[in-house]
Amino acid sequence: MREKLFGTDGIRGLATEEPFTRKYVTILADSIGNLIKKKRNKSLLIGKDTRQSSNSIEKTLTNRFFENGIKVHLAGVMSTPAISFLTQKFSCDLGIVISASHNSYEFNGLKFFNKYGEKLSDLEESFIEKQYFYIRSRVSNYFSLKERRLDNSSMKKGKIIKINKPSHIYKKKIFSYFQKVNYSLNNPKIVVDCANGSTYKLVKNIFSNLKTKLIIINNKPNGKNINYKCGSLYPKNMINVVKKRSADFGISFDGDGDRIICCDEKGKVIDGDKILACLAKYQKKFLVIRNGIVGTLMSNMGLENFLNGMGINFYRSNVGDKHVYDLMNKKKCNIGGEQSGHIILKDIIPCGDGILIALILFSIIKGLKKKTSEIFNLYKSYSQIQKNIKLKDSNNPQSKEINKLTKLYNNKISNNTRVLIRFSGTEPYIRLLVEGEKISKVKVLANKLQNKIETVI
Repeated sequence: MREKLFGTDGIRGLATEEPFTRKYVTILADSIGNLIKKKRNKSLLIGKDTRQSSNSIEKTLTNRFFENGIKVHLAGVMSTPAISFLTQKFSCDLGIVISASHNSYEFNGLKFFNKYGEKLSDLEESFIEKQYFYIRSRVSNYFSLKERRLDNSSMKKGKIIKINKPSHIYKKKIFSYFQKVNYSLNNPKIVVDCANGSTYKLVKNIFSNLKTKLIIINNKPNGKNINYKCGSLYPKNMINVVKKRSADFGISFDGDGDRIICCDEKGKVIDGDKILACLAKYQKKFLVIRNGIVGTLMSNMGLENFLNGMGINFYRSNVGDKHVYDLMNKKKCNIGGEQSGHIILKDIIPCGDGILIALILFSIIKGLKKKTSEIFNLYKSYSQIQKNIKLKDSNNPQSKEINKLTKLYNNKISNNTRVLIRFSGTEPYIRLLVEGEKISKVKVLANKLQNKIETVI
C-alpha cells in the first residue's frame, strides 16, 4: 500500500509520532517550502490552536521556512476560518493551521489553504506528500541539516512577521456583513462553549458587541484540555449550562472553530442539518440560495425531504468539508455543510466558520422574536445510530471484507432504512451510520452490522 500523509482534512496524527516530532516537522517544512518556492510571493501565514504541542511545531516550521528564504506571517492562536481569511488578506501563497480540530490534545495536525482561502487541491497535496517521502528516504540524519542545508546554502533567508491584532482584522471582516443588523436581542441569555480551543479569545472580542447576557464556558485552555469533554463533540456540557442558567440558546465550537453545534432553550441539540434548514427557511437578508444546498452522505433524510418540499435541490457529497466545497463548486451552489457542524457560506468565506454562523443565527432569532425551540423545529429527523468501530490494524484499514460490506449496504434505501459504512479520514476507525423512520429497525440493523464489521477487522 502506498504511504499516505494526507487524510480528509490535511495531515493529522499523534503529536509524539511521525510526522509531528521535530525531525519530521523539519522534513515537512522543506516539502511545503518546495511548493511555496513555485509561487509568486513566496510567503505563507501560520496560525495554531491551544494544544501543548502546537507551539513547538510552529517554532520548527517557522525556523525552517525562514532558513529556506520564505516570508512567514504569524497569527498566533486563531480559528481555522480566521486563518483562511487572513491568508487572503495578507496576499500569502499558503495558509497553515496547526490543529487537530476536534481531536484530543495528544493529537495534532496541519490544515492548508491556498491564496484564495480554499483547501488545497488534490494535486497540491500530492506534491507535498511526494516531496515528504522523497526527502525522508534520502536523508538519514535530518538534524544535521543546520550544517548541510541541502541545496540552499547560498539562499537568502526569509522574514518572520508577527501580525498585529489579527483578531481585530478578522472581526472587522465578519461584521462588515452585519452592518444593518441590530443585535439588541432583548437581552437574551446565550451560552457559548469554546472547547478550550482557538475561539476562546475571539468569542469575547466579537460577541461583546451583541448586547446579550453572555455565559462563556470552557475558555481557559491549559494545553491539555482542548476538546476534553466539551465543545461541539460534547453538547451535553452546553445543554447542562443552558438548563441550569435558564438560557435562551446554546452554542458550542470545536477546537479550531470551524464547527458549530447549538441547542435550544429546552436543551434539544441543533446540529448542522438543522442549521442548514434554518438558513434555507429564514435567512434571506444575507443569503440568496443558488442552485440548491450541498450536504453529505451523513445528512439526515429529514433535511433532504424538507428542502425538496421547499423546492430546493439537495446534493450529497462524500464526508468532509473539502468534499462539500468541491461539490458546491461543481453544482454552482453557495451554501453547504455537514451534520457535524461545518457550514460553508461560499459568498462570504470558503470554509466552515462557527462564529460567522453564530452571528447569522443571532440575527434570525432577533428578527423572528420566537423561542429557539420554535425556530429550529422545521422537520422531523429520521432516527440515526452512529457507531465508531476501532480498527485493530490501523496500517491496513482497506480490508476486502469491509469493502464488500460497503458495496452491499451503502446508500441503498430499503424499507425507509439507509446505511453508510466508511473509513475515517482522520482517525483509525470505521464509521457506521444506520438511518430510518423506525428506531427499532435501525437498532437491530446497526447491531447486526457492527457485529459483522468487528468479526472481519
